[in-house]
Amino acid sequence: MWWRALVVGGLLAGLLGACAVVDPVDNRYDDISRSWAKARNESIFLNLVRASYDDPLSFTTVSNVTPSMTNATGLALPSFSIGPPNCLPSFGPTGALTVRGCSYPTGVPGAATALGNTTANNNLTVSSNFSVSTQETSAFYNGFLRPIDLQTLNYFIRQGYSRELLFWLFADSFQLQPTASPYSAIGYQYDPPDTYGCPHSDPIHRCFREWVWIALLSGLTVEEKTVVTKFNSKFETTPVARFCFSPELAKQAEIEMTPAVAEPIRRKYMHFPARPSPACGTWTSDDAAKLLTEPQPDTFNFNVGGATFRVVPRSAYGVFEFLGNLMRMQRDGLQPTPGKAFFWPPPLGEPDEAVVPPVLKTVDGEPPLITVVPNNGGPCFVHTWYLSVDYCVPEDADITKRVFSLLAQLIAIQTAAADLSITPVVRVIQ
Repeated sequence: MWWRALVVGGLLAGLLGACAVVDPVDNRYDDISRSWAKARNESIFLNLVRASYDDPLSFTTVSNVTPSMTNATGLALPSFSIGPPNCLPSFGPTGALTVRGCSYPTGVPGAATALGNTTANNNLTVSSNFSVSTQETSAFYNGFLRPIDLQTLNYFIRQGYSRELLFWLFADSFQLQPTASPYSAIGYQYDPPDTYGCPHSDPIHRCFREWVWIALLSGLTVEEKTVVTKFNSKFETTPVARFCFSPELAKQAEIEMTPAVAEPIRRKYMHFPARPSPACGTWTSDDAAKLLTEPQPDTFNFNVGGATFRVVPRSAYGVFEFLGNLMRMQRDGLQPTPGKAFFWPPPLGEPDEAVVPPVLKTVDGEPPLITVVPNNGGPCFVHTWYLSVDYCVPEDADITKRVFSLLAQLIAIQTAAADLSITPVVRVIQ
C-alpha cells in the first residue's frame, strides 16, 4: 500500500503549492507608483527641452492604469512503476518451455505498469493596461494659457515655496507708474538675451531682478479672505485675494539673504517716500466684498510710495517658455543681444552674466533657478533625450527639483477630468 500513500501525498503537495501562489499587491503598487512618477517627470522635462528649441509643447496624461497578473502552475509526480512483473512464457521449436522470458509492452523491466507525467510547469503572465489621453483640448488650454491668479500664487506660498522662486516664475514683467499719466509707466521685463529688464528711464538704475529683491525685502505676499453672500436663501462663499506687505516676511527675507547683502539693496534701490501699501492684516470683510464687486484687472496692482505698481503675471504655458529660454541660454552660451539688452553697472559688484540663469539669494544649497547638463552617466533626478542629445537634471539640483514639483502641481490645477479626451488612445503593454 506504500504506492497509494505516495500518490495521495503527491496530489496534496500539488494542491497546497497552487494555493500558496498569491498576487503581491504591495510590490506591484509600489512599482506602478514609481513608474508613473518617473513618466510624469520625464514628460515635464521633455516639454521644457521642447520649449528651449521653440518647438510646440505636447501634453498627455495617463487617465487609467489596470495591472493584472495570471499564474498557472501544473505539478506532477516523477515516473514510477507499480504491480508485479509482466512476464510471459517462451516456448521452443518443439513446443516445450525452454526459457522463461518477460515482455514489457506497457511497463518497465520488473513492473507491470508505469506511471509518469511531464506536465510540471509554471506560467506567469503580467500585464499593465493603461489609457493615454491627450490634453490637446480647448478646456485644457483655456486654463493653461490663462494668467496665473493670486489664489494660485497663494497656494504655492502657503506650501513653503520660496517667494523669490515664485516671483521669478510667475511674474512676466513689472510696471511702475510714478504719476497719473498712463504714458509715464516704466516697464521691467526679463527676456534674455534681448532684454534683462533694465530700462534707461529708471533714474535709480533698477532691473527686473532688483525688483524681485525689493519685493522680498518689502514683505510682498498674498492674503485671502472668503466672502459669504446669500442668494435664494442659500449661502455661497467666494475667495478673494490681494497683494499685501508683511513686516514679518520682510525680516525673514533679510535673514535669508544675510544683512550684508540686504542692506546695500535697501540703500541703493528702495528709495520710497512712504511704506508700500496695503499692509497685511488690515483688510476687512467689507473691503473684500467691495473688491469682489469691482471689475478685476489682468494685473496685480498695489502702491509703492504713492506710485502705482503692477505685476503682469505669466500663464502656466509662459512658465514653460521662460524656463525653456533659460535652458537655451545655458546650452548655447548666448550673450546679450547687441543693441537690445541694456546693462547698468553691475549691482553690488556682481557680474551681469551671473543672472543667467537667475541665482536665488534666499535659498540654501543649489541656487540657480534651473540646472540642466548633458547626461554623462552621472546620477540624474530625471533625464530625457531630444534631437539626439541626452539631457540630465543632476540629483543634487535641489531648486530644479522643486521647480518640477511646482510644474506638476500647476498642470494639475489647470486640468479637470472633463478636460481629457473623450476617445483616448489606448496602448497595451504586456
